[in-house]
Amino acid sequence: MPQRLTLTNENAAPSRAKEDYYELLGVPKNASQSEIKKAYYALAKKYHPDTNKDPAAKEKFVKIQEAYDVLGDDEKRAQYDQWGSDAGGFPGGFEGFSGGGFPDFGNFGGFGNNDFFNHVFGGFARGPGPGFGEPLVQGSDIEMQLSIPFMDAVTGTSQTVSVEAISTCKACKGRGTKGGVNPDKCIACKGTGVRRMSIASGFHMQSTCPECDGKGTRIRPENRCPSCGGRGQVRDRRPVLIEIPAGVDDGMNIRIPKQGDMPLGVEGIPGDLIVRIQVIPHKVFKRQGSNIVVEAQVPFHTAILGGTIRVPTVDGDVELKVPSGSQPEQQVLMKKRGIKKINSQNRGDQIVVFKVKLPT
Repeated sequence: MPQRLTLTNENAAPSRAKEDYYELLGVPKNASQSEIKKAYYALAKKYHPDTNKDPAAKEKFVKIQEAYDVLGDDEKRAQYDQWGSDAGGFPGGFEGFSGGGFPDFGNFGGFGNNDFFNHVFGGFARGPGPGFGEPLVQGSDIEMQLSIPFMDAVTGTSQTVSVEAISTCKACKGRGTKGGVNPDKCIACKGTGVRRMSIASGFHMQSTCPECDGKGTRIRPENRCPSCGGRGQVRDRRPVLIEIPAGVDDGMNIRIPKQGDMPLGVEGIPGDLIVRIQVIPHKVFKRQGSNIVVEAQVPFHTAILGGTIRVPTVDGDVELKVPSGSQPEQQVLMKKRGIKKINSQNRGDQIVVFKVKLPT
C-alpha cells in the first residue's frame, strides 16, 4: 500500500478565528465527529468554487475548511473549546488555511488531491485516508475480450464466461482470522494506522504505518485464516453471464457492474468487468454500420432481359427482382433487411451488388 505523507509546522504563525467554527458548520457544540463530518461534506460540496460560481463562495469555502481542520481533530477541538471563540485566537495556533487564499489539498487529511474531491463530490476514493473516517473504495476493473459469430451480433445472445477476480474470503468473511477471533491492535502505531516522527524546524511527518499497512490491527500467525492466509481476500474464478444486445459491433465494450476485483486490503465495492466484443467476419455478409452488403451472382441473360434471383439475408433467402438491362456492380437497396440498431427497433438496409456473369 503506498504511504501517504502529511507535513505540519508547529512553529507556524497562529491563525485567528473571526467566526465561531460550530456556527460555520451548523452543528451544536456537543456534536459527534460523524455529525461534524456530515455537515462539512455537505457544505464543501455546496460552496466549492468549481461548482458554485458565486464570488463569495470561495471565501466561504476556505472558512469551512478552516473550521473542519480544527473541529475534525479531537486535540485541536479540545484546545478550541477551552479558549472559546470569543478569545479571537489560540495559543500555539492551528495548522490550517491562512491569508485568505485558495487552500491546497495536496495532503489534506491524508488524502491526495483527487481523493479529496472524489470523496466529497460523489466519486470513489482509491485508497484509505486517515482523518476522513472510511471513504468508499472501489476495486480495479477487469478487462477481457469475447469473440462471437457474426449472426450472434445480429440477433443478440448471451454467454457465460469464467472470470478470475479478487473477492472477499468466504471462510472468514473478510476478517482474516479463523474461528471468529478478533485481530490484535498494532503495537507499532497503537491502533491508529499512522506513524509520526519529528524532523527539523518543528515539522512533523506522518505516514502510513508499515507494520499494519494503515489498518491499525495485526493478526497473529496462529490466528490467520487458512483459506486466505490472514489477508481476508482470495483470488478465485466465478461464472459471469454476459448479455449481448442485438446490433453489437466489433470493438464495442460491454460493462458489467461489480464483477471486477475487490479493493486490496480495505473494505469497499468491487470494480466492473469490461468485455470487448470481437465479431468474427461472415463469409457472405459484410457490415457497414447497421447496413449489410451482399454480392449476388446474376446470369448474363437475366441481367439483359430481367428476372428474379435468390438473395441471402440475415432473415433467410428471399427473391429479388433484377431489372432488365442491369449492369455489373449495379446496386439494389433492400429496405429494412439490415442489422437492428442498438437500443432501437429500427433496422438498417441490405445493399445487393450485382455480379453479372459475362459470356466468354
